[in-house]
Amino acid sequence: MKFKLDFSDSKTMNFFIGAVIILFLLNIFYGIHLNRLVAISLGLFISFALLNYLYERNVAKKLRFEIIDKEIRMFKNQNNVLRIRISQDGLMPVLAGRLTVSAGDDIRFQHDISTGVRQHTITAVTFTVMPKSQTHIEIPFRGCSRGVSKIVRSDIKIPRIFGFGSIDLKQYGKTSHEIIIYPDRHAVHNKETENRMLPGEFTERNALFSDPLLTNGTRVYLPGDRMRDIHWKASAKTGELQTRLYDKMTRISWLILINLRSENSYAPPGNIETIFEKIAFATGTAAEEGVPYKIITNMVMLDNRSFFSIEESTGRLHYRRTLEALARTDTVTYTLSFERLLKHVQMYEKTPTHVIFTGVAHDSISNLLSVFEAKGANVFQLDDHGIVPFKSGVTGEV
Repeated sequence: MKFKLDFSDSKTMNFFIGAVIILFLLNIFYGIHLNRLVAISLGLFISFALLNYLYERNVAKKLRFEIIDKEIRMFKNQNNVLRIRISQDGLMPVLAGRLTVSAGDDIRFQHDISTGVRQHTITAVTFTVMPKSQTHIEIPFRGCSRGVSKIVRSDIKIPRIFGFGSIDLKQYGKTSHEIIIYPDRHAVHNKETENRMLPGEFTERNALFSDPLLTNGTRVYLPGDRMRDIHWKASAKTGELQTRLYDKMTRISWLILINLRSENSYAPPGNIETIFEKIAFATGTAAEEGVPYKIITNMVMLDNRSFFSIEESTGRLHYRRTLEALARTDTVTYTLSFERLLKHVQMYEKTPTHVIFTGVAHDSISNLLSVFEAKGANVFQLDDHGIVPFKSGVTGEV
């Protein structure tokens, strides 16, 4: 964080300096004799004025502000702290300085003072730092909405120790940090999605994962095995924990198609944030189960005129890239029709075992989705109720 001095003279200090100059001029030209007390007072005041001048010219020269965590990643509705290191490498102390910070409203500071300020959250903290030392301050905040936030403005007020008023510093340039807010994977409404995605909810032919109803054996329990996979009867017979082995599909992959356009307008669907949260949950479960997935949206990348996509992969790193892409996706952007996206996928993408789509499915979309079924893919719809096997009809948007 870089600051520049917004210098303004103290009116009170200027008044006293003017009075001192007048008294000295009267004493020189008119022979006015000042009594000892007034002379001492004037001497002290001149000393304070000189110290004040030196202080305000030097206190900010070697004052450094640094955001410790250059990148903060968190889920929506989680709490976190913004840590700032303040270093004073000079010889002037800062006593009861006040730092005011403004950030985008994807987060909300715990002690927010942004009365009537749109799209910003503002807070202020008081700090003291002595010469040749440093201090740390923590600003608690909460993730309020999916997106990317950062400090957009900050101001510092340093009280003049030897004078009146304060020295003002204003931030210039951009800060090299980001607060990335992921969609809320742990949202309450995802509980229904979890129940619908449990292995065995669908038949083995179109199961999203392996089917636990078809156990083909057991093995010795290993650290990291899930508690729900323990075969308690077999464990009782053998005297040690046994883990179930399930029949798995020979090949399984997901293709998630996100519709960022409403049925009757170019605006995003009204439930798009809920859809993003469900996608965060579903892809997280896929990553845990080792299921590869790819995501394509009907948002067009202006640099290469292609649909925005997240290439197929699996694992934690892939899930992290997915969450970051979801956080950075601007739903109010240039999109093409969902039909265009479906035709593009059918022409240029390999057919997965599972196609999961979002949004309204009217007749033209249903006809295009039936092409995936004809190629052997299982089609699911992700709506407000979770992930369900697709049925023809206009559903999916609130």
